[in-house]
Amino acid sequence: MDIRGINVVWLSKVDLTNLNAGEGESNYIDVKKYQIDSIEYPYVSGQAMRYYLKEAIRRNLNDGEYMCVPDDKGETCGNIEKCIGCDVFGFMRTQKAEKRGEGGADTRVSPVKVSPAIGLLPFDQNSTVDFLTRRHRGLESGKLEGDIVNVEIGTNLYKAGISIDVTRVGKEETIDQEKRSVVPEALIGDSESKNRIIKVLGAIRYLTDYSKQARLLTDFTPDIIAISLQDRYSHRLQKLFEISDGRKLNIARIREIISGVKDNKDKVFVGMISGIIENEDEVRTVFAELGLTPKAPHEALNDAIQEMS
Repeated sequence: MDIRGINVVWLSKVDLTNLNAGEGESNYIDVKKYQIDSIEYPYVSGQAMRYYLKEAIRRNLNDGEYMCVPDDKGETCGNIEKCIGCDVFGFMRTQKAEKRGEGGADTRVSPVKVSPAIGLLPFDQNSTVDFLTRRHRGLESGKLEGDIVNVEIGTNLYKAGISIDVTRVGKEETIDQEKRSVVPEALIGDSESKNRIIKVLGAIRYLTDYSKQARLLTDFTPDIIAISLQDRYSHRLQKLFEISDGRKLNIARIREIISGVKDNKDKVFVGMISGIIENEDEVRTVFAELGLTPKAPHEALNDAIQEMS
């Protein structure tokens, strides 16, 4: 199979936490929220999700593998051949010019696309405000003082996803002026391109670097997951999971999306653990009807990685 795209979508149930704070105030730390029909739900921004994914990859680099750190201007090295991060997550570097107004930017579109993680349960029904005191030493020797801070925290069921444009990993697109067409130029070998894609998939199991983990320890890795290996690049799998009637997954939606994806001859892997949704048995049944065998989430990821290899 000629794999041109990979999609991963997952659900993760979290305990009380604040994964991505909003603007807030000096003594009030809120949760980022969005609205549907005037009801507020929490979310984690796509930028934060990219950061979590990058750090998970960085933590698991092998000897000889390199991933740069942005400089004081927030710019990365831009070396696609050497740097895994610049290759799979893209970059934008400013180009200096001799004359004012003639500068530009060297950009690379990210082959890895990341969605915001959206909470599927109303925030006000699943949240509280945590009261804490920031202790610090006062001016008088040995005297402890403190600032009172209120932190919004909540439990929820989040949906997140990534999509990988496989054909662009390890390649740089150039314009053939004679033919007026875009030509991908390979900068690394196929084996190294696959290795970088596997790094991204493997990192999903090890997402850890969220905010406020010193006092709000959180597991945000997949509890229910679906992965598709595609011979055409598409984001269709991202609409797989929809919550209805409390904490039940929409069975009709699962059947419709999986049937459409498999109609394109894409390979699909699914995984789930128990106790996350109310209609777990129905979900397992519909997966079986569609020719899929749910395994543990890490096993589904490993199967997809093995297929890539």
